[in-house]
Amino acid sequence: MIYWRVLISLSIAALWGCTSPQNPPVAQIGPHQITTTALRTYVENLPKGLRPEESGDGARQHYVQALIDRHLLLLEAGSAGFDTLSLAAAVQEKLDQRARAVYHRLEIDAKAKVSEEDVRRYFADEGYDRQRLAHAILVKDRDALDAVLTDLDAGQTFAAVARTHSIDQRSAENGGELGFIGPDKAPYLHIPLDVFRDLRSGQVSDPLNAGKSWHVVQFTQERPTDYQQYRHLIEDRLVTQRSGRVFNEHIELLKDQYQPRLLEAGMNALLEAGRKRDTSSLVGNANPLYSLAQGALSLGHAYNALQRHNLVRALADSIQTIALLERYVLVPQLLSQAARQAGIYDTPDMDRLGRFTRQEWLLETLRKERIRGTLQPSEEAVRQYYDGHPNLFQQEESFWIEELLLADQEQAQQIKEQLVAGALFENLVSSSLRPKAADNQARFHFHPRQKARNPKLVAAVAAAPLKEIVGPVQVEDGYSVFRVLSREKKGMTPYETSRRRARALLMSELERESLAILLAQVQAQYADQTEIFQDALTQALPDSLLEH
Repeated sequence: MIYWRVLISLSIAALWGCTSPQNPPVAQIGPHQITTTALRTYVENLPKGLRPEESGDGARQHYVQALIDRHLLLLEAGSAGFDTLSLAAAVQEKLDQRARAVYHRLEIDAKAKVSEEDVRRYFADEGYDRQRLAHAILVKDRDALDAVLTDLDAGQTFAAVARTHSIDQRSAENGGELGFIGPDKAPYLHIPLDVFRDLRSGQVSDPLNAGKSWHVVQFTQERPTDYQQYRHLIEDRLVTQRSGRVFNEHIELLKDQYQPRLLEAGMNALLEAGRKRDTSSLVGNANPLYSLAQGALSLGHAYNALQRHNLVRALADSIQTIALLERYVLVPQLLSQAARQAGIYDTPDMDRLGRFTRQEWLLETLRKERIRGTLQPSEEAVRQYYDGHPNLFQQEESFWIEELLLADQEQAQQIKEQLVAGALFENLVSSSLRPKAADNQARFHFHPRQKARNPKLVAAVAAAPLKEIVGPVQVEDGYSVFRVLSREKKGMTPYETSRRRARALLMSELERESLAILLAQVQAQYADQTEIFQDALTQALPDSLLEH
């Protein structure tokens, strides 16, 4: 069975190529030919999951028929009258996107490169050449921090005050020590980069906001870092910064060149449509919104650009609208015009992209109009599909747990003792290494499908008694202490829960059946115009290329 994702998602290279003695045709469909190169490219790039079970001539016939069927459906779409202004607009937008990307690479990215000297200078100036041993005292609010500052001013050591006041129990037990950090880790600990870079060793920082809490920090030791550890990170950061600056400067040059001017009448029409919440007057509107040194930019063009970004509802406010027009309408248009002037649109690659986009659009429209649009399965049919395919709607046993992941067994044992004594998982979440532990307040949903990623933890959770604190258990990336809150038993998911999935699966099955019927019809209709050249097909796809 041929699926839509095969018919639509063929690569550009698999669709065209001029015939020659070295690239003979393997099939002819009306005026269209499938070349040896096109067929080989298609086979070489086809994912394994979409390859046929057959081998030899059976596989060859399968592959060439897939390309033949695509051409047949395109002939059918063309005869159905789907070649409309909407198609032309879709092709033009795809070409514009590609042209702007190529132009950006040539004119912006090429000028935003950074030298090795730039990277090394940033490495030294921004403090990446060292790591600092950080200490912190974390408290709930600003008032609590005043008590910390009072004790420090009275001469108590930072470590002693941390053990007394810090709510981060993991670091408090170590006198507030957080470990060695670099400027890449400092922001994640709510330490501003200027504090990391400029705070003298032994000095206590000013009060720092740490999200929902407050802290003060201190650095006591330093150690050098390896330049290569940060080289790529710094290079990417500098390129991003420079690219933004070069881009803005280049846009200003293009404005000087093309002299865009926002027209009052067009702007008023746009705002009026936005205020009335009725943008029908903007669809296809050829009246100018911007005048340019070379032509104009219409209201209809602007409306289409804003609609693609789901920004039409923001049109009522004039200041906001001007900003949106600048970013999503004018700047892309300036880049497109510059790309056209640079000849980027006039290349074989752009010509192939235009033809490929046109074909994709026609096939997808044929699917919507002639196949999917005709399928309206009833609620009864969806229920029958659900009842008839119980294996598709099975729910595996899963678990809700509270869990903390610690770096070592000793620390995990200490955390467990605190939990057994009555501490809450959510109050100890700052000590956990588990990603998103704080966001989830230490609660996670585990199921057997996660065995591939966390085999030890899932096995331990599955074997654990309900509601009991378990651990430390050595798992992936550390030691886990957890409690199973609830279990969801294995079995079929209720129909109400699975209804949307059942409908989607049924629709996919009906689409495949309808596609098979449509293909049979067009294959019969164009049978006298379709020919496969068996000798060329055998030479095009040798057995070595057909091996799985």
